[in-house]
Amino acid sequence: MNLLIIQLKKNELILTTFRRRRGELSFIEASRHPLGAEDSLSQILQSVTAEKSEERRVILSIPADHLFMREMELPIADRRKVRELLPLELKGETAVDTDQLVFDALLLDEGKVLAVWARQQWLEETIALLKTSGLEPEIITGSLFHWQSLIPAEAETGTVALTDGESLVIYRDRQPLFFRPLTGGERETARTLAAVEIAKNITVERIFSHGGHSRRETAESLTGSSISPLAVAGPFAETFAGDADAARDLAGTYAVARAVVAGDNINLRSGSLAYTAGAAKARRKLRLTAILAATVVVLLLAEAGLRWYLVKKDLDSLNNSITKIYREVFPTRKKAVDEVAELKSEIKRLSGGKASSNTLKVLKSLADAKGDDISGVFETEIDGDQVRLRGDAKSVQAVNDLKLKAASVLTGAEVGETKSKPDGSVTFVLRGTLKEGNI
Repeated sequence: MNLLIIQLKKNELILTTFRRRRGELSFIEASRHPLGAEDSLSQILQSVTAEKSEERRVILSIPADHLFMREMELPIADRRKVRELLPLELKGETAVDTDQLVFDALLLDEGKVLAVWARQQWLEETIALLKTSGLEPEIITGSLFHWQSLIPAEAETGTVALTDGESLVIYRDRQPLFFRPLTGGERETARTLAAVEIAKNITVERIFSHGGHSRRETAESLTGSSISPLAVAGPFAETFAGDADAARDLAGTYAVARAVVAGDNINLRSGSLAYTAGAAKARRKLRLTAILAATVVVLLLAEAGLRWYLVKKDLDSLNNSITKIYREVFPTRKKAVDEVAELKSEIKRLSGGKASSNTLKVLKSLADAKGDDISGVFETEIDGDQVRLRGDAKSVQAVNDLKLKAASVLTGAEVGETKSKPDGSVTFVLRGTLKEGNI
């Protein structure tokens, strides 16, 4: 996802694009445009829209002279709650009614709060201009509120000041202490520093410049300190691939991008000016997702319904077949509750008890008639009243003896398919008909 930072200054427009990847920033490109005629801003924005059309988040950084600030003491550390209280706290103390202003807040050192506001009408006009150009900002902020990410590592402790020629910010141990827009150049910077040092009983140890102000060659003494170009190191330098001049020149937009990534930026686009295009876009995506999900559910239900219909059709066909067979077997019976159960019961009744009992009786009689000379009977077949035995005997005489002994069970017994083996034994087949008492 790319971040397009639109930084409006007094006399120029700076457009900087960063790429955000896994919480880290990398510089893509930047352009600087002087602002002269009233229509030049819209022309510049339209040209930017024509050149670039990729998906990106647009953040607007407005000039310091369009921002109003006041230090306040509020026993609340929640920025959201402070922002809600500011219209009531400042009612009657601002040049215009608070209903025509948009507020945010920044927590300062020493437990104080910096109230920040801007005119709603001017913000609405600026948003409309950017929206017409296809660059509606998601966030509206001021660059000077996020310069703490620019403080060099060697100046993290102590009191330091940063300036871009249009604003002055003082930090103590990286905590914001003082903010002020500048209109009178270096002399106003010196006067402001002197007044802050006296009022807050502090000493500003170092002063760093960035942006266009860092390109000026100045060694003017300011309360015992001189303005030094901002040092570029660490993540600040890595974002710009080590190009210190580009990093220093675009430090304001970098600070805004870092604050947006961290999620602790000042945002004057709230209340009636709240950004809704992103929510509308998200709703459209969710609507499409919901439609696709509903389609999938409908298809799954349709498939389940089709499967149920086919299974039901097969079951009905099977039931009809069972009913047809039942009527053919029992034409005189009325419709049964369970045709399959009745058919199984009838089959068991017809072929179960007596048949199995007589079969065991026949087998027992034949086993008694077998004698010791019959090596074994390895196949017995009873089909109705016909019996067929296949086995081994020691001799043909043993087979004839079995035939005579089986006469008590069989009638018309005869021996066939007698085959001799090398050891003198024979294989035989005995057939006969069961006597009526054994059927």
